[in-house]
Amino acid sequence: MNTYGDIRTRFEVALNERATTIEGIIFPPLQKMLGYGRINNKGGGKDLRFDLGGEDKKSIKKISNAFKKLKQDVKIEAVAAGDYASGSNSGKFTTFVVTFNKNSKISSLNVNVGDTVKLVDNNPPKGSIKSKELTPTSLNLPEDTNMQLNKLDSVVKTAIEKKYKKANPFMNSFLIELYSLVSNHRPEYKGIELAELGPFSESIKYNEGIKEAIDALGATDLNTIGKDFGEVLGAALMLNIVKTSEGISFPSGNNPLVDFHIDGYGISSKYKAGAAPTLSNIIKDLKPENFTEDSEAMLYDLFKIVESNSVINGYIKGAEFMQLPSAIKLKELVGNVELEHKALESFIQDKLNTIGREEFYKQYVKPVVDVAGRGVKSFEKIDWTKLEKANRYVGLLSYPLSLQLIDKLNGKLGDVNLYIDTLRKIVSKLEVKQLYMDVSLKTEEILFYLKGFGDDNAKLTFEAPNVSTPNPGNGKLGFKMK
Repeated sequence: MNTYGDIRTRFEVALNERATTIEGIIFPPLQKMLGYGRINNKGGGKDLRFDLGGEDKKSIKKISNAFKKLKQDVKIEAVAAGDYASGSNSGKFTTFVVTFNKNSKISSLNVNVGDTVKLVDNNPPKGSIKSKELTPTSLNLPEDTNMQLNKLDSVVKTAIEKKYKKANPFMNSFLIELYSLVSNHRPEYKGIELAELGPFSESIKYNEGIKEAIDALGATDLNTIGKDFGEVLGAALMLNIVKTSEGISFPSGNNPLVDFHIDGYGISSKYKAGAAPTLSNIIKDLKPENFTEDSEAMLYDLFKIVESNSVINGYIKGAEFMQLPSAIKLKELVGNVELEHKALESFIQDKLNTIGREEFYKQYVKPVVDVAGRGVKSFEKIDWTKLEKANRYVGLLSYPLSLQLIDKLNGKLGDVNLYIDTLRKIVSKLEVKQLYMDVSLKTEEILFYLKGFGDDNAKLTFEAPNVSTPNPGNGKLGFKMK
């Protein structure tokens, strides 16, 4: 015997509803014209949800054309997100109220003048989020001011409303809901001194409202939220975990390594893997007198070379300082020419003019690449068009040096973990921890991971970010923690 709670009974009720309501009757033909959608019954209001593009005028035109094809005379009104008094069905997305102007019939259903059906655009306004728009500085959060959770809650929500309540209701609703999710989260463990807090992971399940907004955002906007607003979310999470007398504070100015402080410790906020910190970001905070081993002093000297030179010269002179086989080979090939960006560029262009590209590759590039074990290993694979356009050819010789320098530091040339372990010892003296945030679309969770540079299980790797033959100066030597 069936009851209302049975799956079969509920399925039959749903089918009957689709067959006897405007939404149920009109949804199938609209979906053919407007693309994939769904009937929404949550939140006390019924509507049809489609991805209409995020622009009200174009959306109204799409809806109007669809109803014309159904031979229906309608009036369409766009209602802003959150304007429930005017008929909005969503706090994040625009609702389009479609009113029938004439008595008509749709399939077996009679429709009367004044009947309405609502369509909600499951797409936020285009251009919602710009890079750096959601950082503590851009939100005008207090700088160099200690805040406990209640104070942080207040200033964050006030800042969001001031910036977005009128200008972008979608962002206003979503950011407040996202912040409240993290701020109200109560982990199983809390009240721990930060100095005693080891690596941890924390997952926070998000609700249907946040899921709806995240699904509507593109990957670029979601990444921007993670990178920029993640600093604020991370601060709220840490205040729920750490026993703190002073609270958190966001540093004034541009601090490239620390995003917020908590009781004297710096926290670097990262989204997903995060960008590699450049050595120039940390070297100014290192104190050589604290180094106790020769390898620490040597690595610090390398850092100073990288910091005091241009990006390209940092790699070239760093390879020379470390006495890499590729740098020794290059010095042998160019003779009295200094291993320096401008001097090498002049040498290369002179040789290209006298012996030609293919012979230059054979005499100078290939021997360096062979010794380095890395680089462009055949003449045919060199993008001469890009090199010629930039009129910069030094990457032909500096790129393999850059790669071998990274290999050396990462222990691929026989040094095992010498420089990785040394890096860990050096940066552990900074008292900086990294808090990683991620969004799992599959499990519908916000994920956080805390790691310290000195943690035994923290995997550090040296990086040459985005460096290539055409762009040998694209990113300074840095490192990542996984």
